Amino acid sequence: MRVSVIGASGRIGGRIVQEAMARGHHAIAVVRDASLFDDSKLPNRGRDDGSLVVSQADVFDAETVAAAISGADVAVSAIGHAAQLQDAGYYVRAARSLVQALRSLGPSAPRLLIVGGFGSLETASGVQFADAGGYPDHAAAEIVGQRDALAFYRTVDDVQWTYIAPPPGGIRPGERTGSYRASRDRVDGEPRESRISIEDFAVAVIDEAERAQHVFACITVTN
Repeated sequence: MRVSVIGASGRIGGRIVQEAMARGHHAIAVVRDASLFDDSKLPNRGRDDGSLVVSQADVFDAETVAAAISGADVAVSAIGHAAQLQDAGYYVRAARSLVQALRSLGPSAPRLLIVGGFGSLETASGVQFADAGGYPDHAAAEIVGQRDALAFYRTVDDVQWTYIAPPPGGIRPGERTGSYRASRDRVDGEPRESRISIEDFAVAVIDEAERAQHVFACITVTN
């Protein structure tokens, strides 16, 4: 497969590129500045044998995104805000741009996998975490923004998408066990005790890229 990763210079996006290449897929690392992309941690494949292409695009520029992901089987959006996010509309604007880019590619457009946020998930009572409260004020824009992005994706039926959210308990660097539990819309068990390593999250993303088991759905994965 050809897997494009938008936001490949981030810690989650970079690990998704690693996982894809370790499985023998070709990777397109889509970044804002191609000269700054660090491929030193990638498997023993890369630019020399053509298994890695580094492409430059701005997620808010649908035309450059479409050019970067054209020809891919799957596009992964692993964009994130590097500093504290003040703008709750950030993720919705990015989502609209991504969908516009994919629509411009017509029937050959790749499937879209979105690295989302736990604010999109539901509590046991069916309330989304973004509406349930109990999180720090400084995180509100990020949590609400991710929730609103999922609401937009759920209006889209002409582009195949899957929204993959880390659990409320957190996502951190750790061990690649290759094992995780997936569930739709909410976490099984106690949500705030649920966690996953970035390494196993990347496993789940590439599993979905290969299997397409949750098209037009929101899932979360936990260790």
